[in-house]
Amino acid sequence: MDRIGLVAGSGMMPVEIIRSCRTRGIEVYVAGLQPFADETLFAGAGAIFADVPYVMARLGEMGKIIKFFKAHGVTNLVWAGGIKRPSLKELIPDWETTKMLARIALKKQSDDGLFRAVISEAEHLGFHILGIEEVVPEMMFHEGVYGRVKPSSDDMDDIKRGIEVAKAVGAVDVGQAVVIQEGMVLAVEAVEGTDAMLARAASLKKPGKKPVMVKIMKPGQDTRVDVPAMGLATVEQLTRHGMGGIAVEAGGILVIEREAVIAAADTAGVFIIGVRV
Repeated sequence: MDRIGLVAGSGMMPVEIIRSCRTRGIEVYVAGLQPFADETLFAGAGAIFADVPYVMARLGEMGKIIKFFKAHGVTNLVWAGGIKRPSLKELIPDWETTKMLARIALKKQSDDGLFRAVISEAEHLGFHILGIEEVVPEMMFHEGVYGRVKPSSDDMDDIKRGIEVAKAVGAVDVGQAVVIQEGMVLAVEAVEGTDAMLARAASLKKPGKKPVMVKIMKPGQDTRVDVPAMGLATVEQLTRHGMGGIAVEAGGILVIEREAVIAAADTAGVFIIGVRV
């Protein structure tokens, strides 16, 4: 594989992928999704990837994105970074997107169903969707403790309980994370995101042992376009909301800026552990 196309949303994951590919001599062509992707990475004063070919496009401009990749002979695609699912009113689709929407029935799809439909459409157009772990396997969490802070036996009991709850929640396509304190479920992640979930948990926690966050994949989750991850922002959120640490699924969750994450967790006194589920 000598080149890939990166469909980029927000956050540091697209940056990590570009850096990793460049060190291995893989050419990267970027389609930045507006308003999520950061165009200053590629253009303007101080751009760190000024030599990377890119195009900026809305989610509704699939025709523009397809034309860009095909013009550069790109067939292997990877999706990375955060995006917010748009309403049909926000989408303002071009003709190519309109045809795709007619086939995938956007309003009737769950998030997982929508991701699978998007993959099917991309493959129908001659593209191959790669999982992020295929492109940057070094970003995948492995089993064990990261850093100097270790979970206690009580924390491990909460982690076990959290895995059970997260599996149940994920099975109905609600979320991927939960917060547990002494066996009690303080919060479950839904559409509001991690920070809001942790804030809700902090408002409900009891004095004493700090709560624990558990983050795993949804059962049957397709990681080619929907891979869970954690990075510095998660450590900052855990610290701000008084959490004791986080357990993530080994082999199923990505870590962004690994060394910086470990250093921040050590400084804050929170644990990070990869666990098999």
